[in-house]
Amino acid sequence: MIPETARCVKCGLCLAECPTYRVSANEAQSPRGRINLVQALSEGQVEVDERSFELLDSCLLCRRCEAICPSGVPFGSILDQGLSLVRAQRGISSRLLVMVLSRTTLTRWLFRVGKAVLPSFLGLGKLLNQARPDVAEFESLYRPPDEEPAGRVGLFVGCTGQWFDSDALEGAISLLLQAGYEVHIPRNQGCCGALDAHAGNSGRAQRLTATNEAAFAASGDLDAILSIASGCGAQLAVYKGIGPKHEDVATFLASEAVMSRLRFKPLPKIAAVHIPCTLENVLRGREGVLRLLDQVPGLQIEVLGRKGACCGAGGADFLLRRDRADQLREPFAEQIDVFEPDYVLSGNVSCRLHLQAGAANPEYLHPLTLLARQLIRG
Repeated sequence: MIPETARCVKCGLCLAECPTYRVSANEAQSPRGRINLVQALSEGQVEVDERSFELLDSCLLCRRCEAICPSGVPFGSILDQGLSLVRAQRGISSRLLVMVLSRTTLTRWLFRVGKAVLPSFLGLGKLLNQARPDVAEFESLYRPPDEEPAGRVGLFVGCTGQWFDSDALEGAISLLLQAGYEVHIPRNQGCCGALDAHAGNSGRAQRLTATNEAAFAASGDLDAILSIASGCGAQLAVYKGIGPKHEDVATFLASEAVMSRLRFKPLPKIAAVHIPCTLENVLRGREGVLRLLDQVPGLQIEVLGRKGACCGAGGADFLLRRDRADQLREPFAEQIDVFEPDYVLSGNVSCRLHLQAGAANPEYLHPLTLLARQLIRG
């Protein structure tokens, strides 16, 4: 029995907001349908089989249902528990994808030695083009020059951030130093555990939680623990030892006290801004990133998509369910064509790659990368 399932009153308000229900018009692929299935599985009323696995695993975990639910149903937690019940049905492709992307050593080896096989392996060639496997490791401590720090923050890199989002991490460090903060990057941190949690590997997800909590605790008393990827941030937010101090880095930088220390060069360009669903629906960080970008003089900001809508990337889902992912991307691609932006900005690398495949002309960046380019230093 999973007690949280009883909080769902079956009102159906979530159906119109659910991307998989909107595509399929199938009650079983709605939040309400999936909660009923998890409840039935946990009580032994239905058998674990390929069909029950597919109905749960096909959820994109955008958690829009959670954001608009009047009863506060913790859908993300319910689904992760449900996926642990059907874990044995997971196919080899999905298992390998989780294993590769959540293990830093294996990812490093594949990028440096296995480039020849990556393009045909699970669609990972898409990620290879974004990766910087030879980038130098980040220092464990960065101090602002010639001044007493305004505070001390920890920065979460995660399992693949150094290779897929190194520009954004460098941008975050530059912005935080300019704002006067000492930046700690613990060496022993690892994957946030989201990939394993969403694959039903609850035991490994818990071990990764303990590893990261110990790594940041060793840095001493920190004012905040910051992440650049909202998918990782959504997972860190539920850590007991990190969650209370966790913030998306853009939200932190957009606070009045921090933002007052940052100035930016003018940029008379158009930026189409994609708000990742986890940033919108879980971390509630939409306003922070938009407020921060609004500090760049001359930058015209156009927001992509319906509020809280998923672009179809769904973490690694765009590699596994490509037809559906492309269908969900279509309205975003159409908007990009209409706006004709110079930049498309998104805080999640999988979203950026997925959107870029549908409308390739603009430059695709993490918002922090553009902000760091325009930062007036010193």
